[in-house]
Amino acid sequence: MAEPHESRVYSDLAHLYDHVFGRAFVDHEHEVIAELGFRPGQQALEVGVGTGISLDAYPPYLHVTGIDPAPGMLDRAIAKTRENEWRHIELRSGDAQALDFPDNSFDWVLTFHVMTVVPDPRRMMSEMIRVCKPGGRIVVVSHFASPNPLLYFFGRIINPLTKMLGWTTRLRARDVLDGQPITVERNRRFSPVSVHYCIIARKEA
Repeated sequence: MAEPHESRVYSDLAHLYDHVFGRAFVDHEHEVIAELGFRPGQQALEVGVGTGISLDAYPPYLHVTGIDPAPGMLDRAIAKTRENEWRHIELRSGDAQALDFPDNSFDWVLTFHVMTVVPDPRRMMSEMIRVCKPGGRIVVVSHFASPNPLLYFFGRIINPLTKMLGWTTRLRARDVLDGQPITVERNRRFSPVSVHYCIIARKEA
């Protein structure tokens, strides 16, 4: 992920992530995973697994691979898999912008609150699509900039501060979706006042 973990949020504060950020994100992630139509024997990839706050939501009949570049975050996720004996989950170090998997490897490719962290989110999206099988699903949960011009302007003002913490407030959903070989099946906010979106897209054959 081109060193996003240089931010203290992803390195020095990894031990606090679940308590500080995890509480804000975990419900959204579990809600989305519970709604997805996984089938036994399918393969899923979670890009940017972090400390693994989503892992207990995956059904045991789904083989899940998770990647993350931040050692402190990944160590905590690995500890969770060992403590809970989740044998259907495999975790490793990896770069969201250069996924170390062959084309068409996974039935599902998911990412939660990572798209606004990487330096090149469109490249990340292209990589997720590349490793997804034709007809498979790409699932993105993230905060995106508001389409409202006034709110977008406000996001630009606070962007220097949020970038110091590790993410951008300027990324729009269309910046990563437009022109991709996908059909968007869902693109909506979790609530009318939420800045978090859930996007589900099918990779074209």
